[in-house]
Amino acid sequence: MTDRRYAVPFDPEYFARRAAAGEPDTPLDAFRHAYASRHWEGAESPSGPGSSLDQTAVVRRRLPQLLSRLGVQRLLDLPCGDFHWMSTVDLGEVSYIGGDLLPELIEANDRQHRAPRRAFRVLDLLRSELPIVDLVLCRDCLVHFAFADIERAVGNIRASGAAWLLTTSFPAQGVNEDITTGDWRPLDLTAAPFHWPVPDELFAEECTEGNGAFADKSLGLWRVAQLPGV
Repeated sequence: MTDRRYAVPFDPEYFARRAAAGEPDTPLDAFRHAYASRHWEGAESPSGPGSSLDQTAVVRRRLPQLLSRLGVQRLLDLPCGDFHWMSTVDLGEVSYIGGDLLPELIEANDRQHRAPRRAFRVLDLLRSELPIVDLVLCRDCLVHFAFADIERAVGNIRASGAAWLLTTSFPAQGVNEDITTGDWRPLDLTAAPFHWPVPDELFAEECTEGNGAFADKSLGLWRVAQLPGV
């Protein structure tokens, strides 16, 4: 167990304690509670402090450049949350699909942010048939999943036919800890039990949360076809 897991402004074991008390949550219940109660303590967004404009400055600058370089025409952002920071990103001619497990978020996003080449859909990363896209952006998501659910999510992304996965990884983490889905911990996706290959690209988000405890927080780009089979 790593001490920095507890450098976040919320209880990273909340859902494990609920399960131990005989009140287990489905993923839908867990994430609905997290949003409704602002469990992740985000001042700008219920998605948490990592979705603030400050903490996403590097991502917002680098993402359009990456999509252009890869020739991405269709992007799936799953989970899209409340579309707070992404609403400021100029995606040019890229067709954007924002997906999330919570219908209430998707309804709000559709009312407020619907635009040409932009759509929002209720999608469960673990179980839904995902739309056909070139790249799946899965930021700040797998860090909330148990190992078994990460395996399911990656299998579902593979089944969608997407070429690329851009997702959160902490390359300095080394040892990964299993959790109850809904809770949180940093993940190094190249370490056990995942053993993903070195990403095609990796860029640090320059995260300043936790007084620098998560300075290694990065987005890694992987070819989906090269990820270990599930």
